[in-house]
Amino acid sequence: MSNIIKIAIRIIALASIVWGFNVVFTKFFWPAELAKEGPELNKLIRLGDSCDVIYFGESSNISYDPVNDTNQLSISAILAQHLPNHIVGDITHQAYHAGIYLPLVKRIDLSSKVKTIIVTLNLRTLGQACIHSGLETALQKQALYYANQAPILIHLQAALNNYDHITAYERDHAMWKQWVGDTLKVKGLHFPYPTIKTWCEQEKFVQPNGQENMEKRTLADHYIKAYAFVIKNNNPRIKDLDEIVKICKAKNLTLIFNLLAENTEYADSLVGHSLAQLIRINRDFLVNRYSAKGVKVVDNLEAVKGQWFTDQNWTTEHYNYEGRKRIALNICHVFAE
Repeated sequence: MSNIIKIAIRIIALASIVWGFNVVFTKFFWPAELAKEGPELNKLIRLGDSCDVIYFGESSNISYDPVNDTNQLSISAILAQHLPNHIVGDITHQAYHAGIYLPLVKRIDLSSKVKTIIVTLNLRTLGQACIHSGLETALQKQALYYANQAPILIHLQAALNNYDHITAYERDHAMWKQWVGDTLKVKGLHFPYPTIKTWCEQEKFVQPNGQENMEKRTLADHYIKAYAFVIKNNNPRIKDLDEIVKICKAKNLTLIFNLLAENTEYADSLVGHSLAQLIRINRDFLVNRYSAKGVKVVDNLEAVKGQWFTDQNWTTEHYNYEGRKRIALNICHVFAE
């Protein structure tokens, strides 16, 4: 028997063993592991059997004012109420962003009933603080479980940490490096300080006694850290969004980007016109880029009043019922076009 035949036999035997392991693992162990580590994939598969519209969202979809909201319906549920000719389902998970939606969008089966997807476009997730968030390692592990690979291979990769699993310290260091080194430059817009670090270092809201109003100062610094960035083509979230566009075109899916509302009123009053205008410039970048690619972009950036944000002392996209309804109705207008 020649060496080539012997090698071929060994390869076939090894492949058979791996195939056998995958069959056993998939049947007896994978369902529980997937439910724990990749909780949204099974839901996506179920929705594909019944829904023609899927809303991909994060906490903005389901958050509400626990004190004043008598109606706690999510954005996607309000949307479903106003689209009687469609069946709307949602994939909602806290802290998800385009990089985590992407592998899920790839898993939408061509034979499913899904015709339209609405992808939440959270402006803040394109900033340094979110890109280098300490939550990212856990999110990247979930993204691994959404990959279209043999379950046994996913299990082995997870066991070997074969995904973006750098430490929280390394992520924090990368964030600070950008806060210190990234210079804010936009044609026609003047920034009082060139970097996030120098902007946050300045005294703010100095009172007659010489002391700063620390509550306002702290909130102002939160806004600077969350929004003082310029979106560029090499932004990792832009790459994710571009890939989502390509996948939807390949699957013949109608794609809608839901650009969420940000509290530009508070950004302006706490930090100044330059930050509020930078938020709008970044909005324009996203709307123009993806409209040119044939995507329907719903611009909700300034659709929600400042007092409708449930987090008044932090930077989030959490709204009361009036805010959620305004966003949902604006999305409905796209379906009527």
